[in-house]
Amino acid sequence: MDPQHNLKKYNTLAVDSVCERYLSINSLSDLETLPKNLKVSDMLVLAGGSNLLLSPQINRLVAHIQPRNHIQIVDNLVVAWAGTSWHELVVWAISHKLGGIENLALIPGTVGAAPIQNIGAYGVELKDVLVWVEIYNWQTGGYHRLSNEECHFSYRHSIFRYHDQPWVISRVGLDLRPNRPINISYPALSQHLADISDPSYADVAKAVTEIRQSKLPNPQQLPNAGSFFKNPIIERDLADKLQKKFKKMPFFPIPGKSDILKTSAAWLLEKCHFKGKRIGDAGFYHKHALILVNHGQATHDDLLALVHSAKKAVKSRFGITLEEEVRIV
Repeated sequence: MDPQHNLKKYNTLAVDSVCERYLSINSLSDLETLPKNLKVSDMLVLAGGSNLLLSPQINRLVAHIQPRNHIQIVDNLVVAWAGTSWHELVVWAISHKLGGIENLALIPGTVGAAPIQNIGAYGVELKDVLVWVEIYNWQTGGYHRLSNEECHFSYRHSIFRYHDQPWVISRVGLDLRPNRPINISYPALSQHLADISDPSYADVAKAVTEIRQSKLPNPQQLPNAGSFFKNPIIERDLADKLQKKFKKMPFFPIPGKSDILKTSAAWLLEKCHFKGKRIGDAGFYHKHALILVNHGQATHDDLLALVHSAKKAVKSRFGITLEEEVRIV
């Protein structure tokens, strides 16, 4: 267990952050070395660091799930270790002609982090294929599997996002099949595949990858944490008022819900002139207003100040409070 460990290279926003104690987790046996008397508030589980804005000082133990791809088929389910690269799992599934997650290609991070915010893209969410999440309870030393229903999945949310349990996700089980229907309902995706009459899982993943690469910066070249805010879900009454005032404001229906609608956080930010906005080394990406980026030496405070400025502007103009998708620690 290493003291005073710098986490800059372990978070995709590349901010300087020093933790009080650091433990590298490479396997289930490493998980089992976690101190049993540790409080939940004294632990931070870190994986790919792609959905975090870290404070300069982390006064707790950081358990770092190391990258290691380990994927098996067990009882007709695809079972993957938490440290497996999510995109590599998508590639593996396609190579085995298994469908269900091809729309989630190129999402950064690890398999263990995927259930926390119920990752989703291009008309598909993790909850659509997840069967169970295995967790390790460091206080009891035992493993337990939570079913899809027990994870309480919703838009960018799960039981793991805000909980007070001594849990570390160790593995996930996914129902991926060779006969799953292709989903190209998302307009940008269907347009990209317009020339292919019968797209394969590989075609869909390739299209998603090309779309994402055209819009989103590579964290290794320009540090970022992906989409910083969730797309707001608002009451229909407010949506009706806003649409009268802003004719081109986009709204999207939510299946089974007639009283609420989803709108685009990127559109709101762009209309408030945050697309490409930069203060020092903190900024929003010039191709996509939703992506907070670090142009070099931006600190946690620099980035957070820009985030607060963006939220204030959107609230003032539209009456909508943006909610962070990225976890601020």
